[in-house]
Amino acid sequence: MGMFDTIHFDREYTCPMCGESIVSIQVKQFDKILENYYVKDCISHAEEVRIIKDELFCSKNHSGISIYIVVNRGILMGTTQTMEEARRLLDDLNLEKLILWYHDLYRRYVEERREQESYRRFLEDLREWYGERLYEKSKDELTMRLWLGWNSRHLRGALSAVESIERFLSYKKMLKALNKLWEEGNETLDIYYPEEMLPGEEDWSVDVYQDELNDLCHLNWTWTVMSKKGLEAEGEKEDELPEWSMVAEEPFSDEVVCQSIKRWLQGRGYKFEVRLIPLEQARGSGLIKRLMQIDIESEKKGAVPLEQAMEELIEEEEKRMAGMIERQKGKSKVFYYDGFYGSLVPDVESDRLIGKIEGVKKNIIYEGKTIKECEQKFKEAVLKYQKEV
Repeated sequence: MGMFDTIHFDREYTCPMCGESIVSIQVKQFDKILENYYVKDCISHAEEVRIIKDELFCSKNHSGISIYIVVNRGILMGTTQTMEEARRLLDDLNLEKLILWYHDLYRRYVEERREQESYRRFLEDLREWYGERLYEKSKDELTMRLWLGWNSRHLRGALSAVESIERFLSYKKMLKALNKLWEEGNETLDIYYPEEMLPGEEDWSVDVYQDELNDLCHLNWTWTVMSKKGLEAEGEKEDELPEWSMVAEEPFSDEVVCQSIKRWLQGRGYKFEVRLIPLEQARGSGLIKRLMQIDIESEKKGAVPLEQAMEELIEEEEKRMAGMIERQKGKSKVFYYDGFYGSLVPDVESDRLIGKIEGVKKNIIYEGKTIKECEQKFKEAVLKYQKEV
């Protein structure tokens, strides 16, 4: 297929055969550097003026629509369906419009520079945090070094550099998606949560869903809001939580959840209103969507006894975790007890440490939040295995 560039349309095209909306086209008439271009972008050299005819295809490979891509002075003017429209669009570029578009281009240039700087700063902080083992320093020592860091919450609490990167990229995607929703005219974010909580509960935590954000960012859920008492009960620290987690001082209520998220948005410069909707009114996204898509009747027909299903699930999960442990080349035998060795690696997805008894045929997995807890689970697993054999 080779290299190409993608042009995103500012108007709607519909496949005449299946009705699917076509929002972009891949072309090879420009630099072919896998770049994404939008109307008003500089797409080529300043002396380039031309009209390019191309054909649209939907995801089912239906064709039947021809479009004309209009470029004037290297700027992507837009697309049309007729040559007559294309020529009018080509002649439409005057000095006044060029100046107005220049301001938009310059604003985007500044934003892109800031974005590049944020990535550079994160990589420097990541290198310093793990390269100089700052995660082993106390909070007072870090303060003495004046290492406060813009990326503190991406680094503190993460079990590995990979998890730090995932936290950073997920947060960036969230901000980009929020910008997109605001630019599209959305002023209110509908949120919901699946947990059954009673007003006034002191120890509480809810995973909050916002369907548009979840779909744009491919998230399982959007935010986590918890009480300070719940945080303390889990033995966690607020400054070690991901950016999308927030802690409230008050007992549980729907209003506290809404206000926490609204403050989170305002702290990042967004003016969205937040509206809580019942779960049954939600479209569903992330984990909720996957649960909604389960065909219950089909599941009943192929059902197996609960005890057997649980055993199979546990066995599959142990295989998955054992495979993950084996794939991490950095794993080491960190535990020893009564002739057996145990490994330990971070599981980024579940925010935990996992390990297995090494040197035995059976997958015997243990897990925990801390190394001490895992060591105790390892010893218990060894004793259980000795009884079985």
